[in-house]
Amino acid sequence: MEQNSDEKMLTAIASDSMPDLLWLDRFATTSWASRGVLLPLTDFIERDGYDTSRFYESALNEASYDGQIYGIPGGMDVQALYVNTDALAEIGVDPASIDTANWDQLSDIGTQLLVQNGDVVERWGFDHRMQGGFLHLWAGVNGGVFINEDGTEVTYDDPKIVEALDWGVRTYDAQGGFPLYEAVSGGWGPDEQVARGQVGMSMYQSWLLGVIARVNPAANFSVLPVKMRTGEGNLSIAGGRAWFIPADAPDPEAAWEFIKFMHSDETWLTGANSVKAARQAEGAPYVPALTGSTTADQAQIDQVYEAVDPKFDQAVQLFPQLLQVSQPRSVYISPVGNTIDTILTEDGVKPALRGERSAEESLQVADQAAQDEIEFQ
Repeated sequence: MEQNSDEKMLTAIASDSMPDLLWLDRFATTSWASRGVLLPLTDFIERDGYDTSRFYESALNEASYDGQIYGIPGGMDVQALYVNTDALAEIGVDPASIDTANWDQLSDIGTQLLVQNGDVVERWGFDHRMQGGFLHLWAGVNGGVFINEDGTEVTYDDPKIVEALDWGVRTYDAQGGFPLYEAVSGGWGPDEQVARGQVGMSMYQSWLLGVIARVNPAANFSVLPVKMRTGEGNLSIAGGRAWFIPADAPDPEAAWEFIKFMHSDETWLTGANSVKAARQAEGAPYVPALTGSTTADQAQIDQVYEAVDPKFDQAVQLFPQLLQVSQPRSVYISPVGNTIDTILTEDGVKPALRGERSAEESLQVADQAAQDEIEFQ
């Protein structure tokens, strides 16, 4: 078993030294499966009557290619808005009054939350984190589409995506601009800015809850789902890893038995109880990790988690609900998904945020570069 980078994978393939198991980002499933690197698991699943219905649909879709399941999800993260309730109280805003479908309201609150002392920014107001991949969510709730259904054509210049990015540019500009943000965020600890009150509102993955529990469990916060701009329902983007078996695995049967063991509810509960004991020994609250399995997630909440504080309790209950309305980053369906997603960020999002090009121009540049990659593959 290994946690692999692309370089390690390519080296192992070239040297004919693949292990029995791979622990990979599900986002790369299409990339590796389309090259014949991974073993389809469908025959194992059907032979053993293995119940895949307990896994979140978005996770199972992301771990599939060409009608076959290649990976069994082994963890999940989901995206939501974390708000510092103490900071909101300073400006007289009740978290319950925040409408995440109202982008103008979010921008306005973000500007009010900014705390600057001369040239020193003591607290950033609102971090939408589009430069960190969250454009997929903001454009998604706006009805934007990044790629066609068969993965042959990107649509990064979709007007709904342009509108989302343009709003992101204006939101940072109202707080001093992206260059200032980059300077400020460069001084933050690794994923600790929410726990330490260095940002008023920030998009983040669900695993941030564990960081807050470890770094500053006394922090006052609330976690809000991001609503569709139509006001009808919520949306989130989910990701995570899965277990895969290489096509040339020395012992695929043993690998499959290991995967089944690792993904039983009993195994997840054993791990959760161990983590809980370790957190209690540290004097920190235990919060369950998302597993990819609906039954394991609920079992952790029902049998292991103990209510510690309404702020944590609310988030623990919210995340599995969001996973029911989540989807992967849609470009995963392309064999060059990783490459074209990087192009979206580096050629589309960041130049627009820095003011080098308009949102529309940047996304047009990214669209052409990504399309070239698809056609070159």
